[in-house]
Amino acid sequence: MARRLVAPLLVFALFAGLAFFRSDLTAQFGQEALGQTRVVLSYVLQICAWLASAWLVNRLLHIFVWEMLVERATGRPVPRLVKDIVATVIFLIAVTGIVSFVFERSVTGIWAASGALGIVIGFALRSMILDVFSGIALNVDDAYRIGDWIMVHQRTADVHIVGRILEINWRTTRLRTTHNNLVVIPNSVMGQAIVTNYMAPTPVSRLELYFTLDFSVPTERAIRVLESATKAVCRPKGVLEDPRPKARVTRVNDLGIEYRVRYWIVPADLSPNKSRHIVVTSVLEHLQHAGLTLAYPKRDVFHTEMPQRHLDSASAEDMTRLLGRIELFSGLEGDDLSRLVHGLVRREYRKGEALITAGEEGDSMFVLVEGLVYVYADVRGEGSEVKVAQIVPGQFFGEMSLLTGERRSATVTTVTDAVAYELGKDAMTELFRARPALAETISRVVAERKLRNEEAGKAVSGEDLEDQKRSLTGEILGRIRSFFRGVF
Repeated sequence: MARRLVAPLLVFALFAGLAFFRSDLTAQFGQEALGQTRVVLSYVLQICAWLASAWLVNRLLHIFVWEMLVERATGRPVPRLVKDIVATVIFLIAVTGIVSFVFERSVTGIWAASGALGIVIGFALRSMILDVFSGIALNVDDAYRIGDWIMVHQRTADVHIVGRILEINWRTTRLRTTHNNLVVIPNSVMGQAIVTNYMAPTPVSRLELYFTLDFSVPTERAIRVLESATKAVCRPKGVLEDPRPKARVTRVNDLGIEYRVRYWIVPADLSPNKSRHIVVTSVLEHLQHAGLTLAYPKRDVFHTEMPQRHLDSASAEDMTRLLGRIELFSGLEGDDLSRLVHGLVRREYRKGEALITAGEEGDSMFVLVEGLVYVYADVRGEGSEVKVAQIVPGQFFGEMSLLTGERRSATVTTVTDAVAYELGKDAMTELFRARPALAETISRVVAERKLRNEEAGKAVSGEDLEDQKRSLTGEILGRIRSFFRGVF
């Protein structure tokens, strides 16, 4: 570093020595330097006053106009591009004032020269300028704002960009996708693209999904399964209960009958892509438990009896398969399931009908095959029932009345048209007579389900939880043997 200072120090020492021997020149230089310093200081103070005024005006606009007025009125942040444009105009006015009043020069010539220079720069930066003016047009048009969920349409549907707007600046629009990635799109591209705004004209957005089922599936049954599957995933800050989801027939195609499932979300709470995943997953689960599959191309030629493509909840053979999927009977063998099937009664319920009522006596349980039902109970002991759970296809309820004879502890009401199997005491008596050891297996399944529903296992260790399971299993087993007196 010292070597880099040698040359400047030598030059300074040379001229300082010459100036020392010429005292008259030194005095003249000092007077002129002092005068020039005063002039420069005057210019600097005036320039700083103009720039400080512009800074103050811009800050006042930022606080009182952008934040306190515009953002409070719209509930959204003002785009950065708008703030930058206004700030640029304010500082250009300040620069014009400096040239005109501080340096006492005409600004006409400067603007004329800058116009010619701007033409040259414009040709060089035409793509950037296009982005800037497109950004201004997007803000003026107000088709979407910061915080909105939008879809930028591409040539093919599988590459559509779905994301939430984070910022609209001078050159680009920035989106955050559902994968938590940042997508930067030039404003010129956004200005020419087709954009779907999920949050306009209202914050609630309607989405549609399409499913095709085979011609052999009755339309009423298909709509029941699809609507119940969509309603089953309605949650606060999720798929909305109001407006209620709907399933409708749209058309007939080569594969079968196409159904449209329509539902509503608030994209600020649940992204469109995530909502599609939730609804499709629920539909597939409901179709599986109902013994149905989506339609697929069929090119087979059979000269014998056609193979069965769907399970029929009214067929004894198919009832055996469907019953084997239920948690309570998943450990039963084929013969045991057949004994239960002979005692099953297939029941159909209309929307709003009660399957069981709290406080009633009963000695049967139900397995939901199609539809959706809600469970209501008097949890506060005030005589008013509130919704405590929902039951979807593949789940069972009322098992404690069947196994122990206790009164119904809750009211179960259909939300949609529903189909359920009712299993009575006589069928269970026949099963226990043939396989007494199954009582302990079923008691264990019921005990695990009861602990899971009560969330008793969250605050205890694995060993304590096993002790609770064994204790509750023994208690339920004792009540089963007491209720089915003479069987064991």
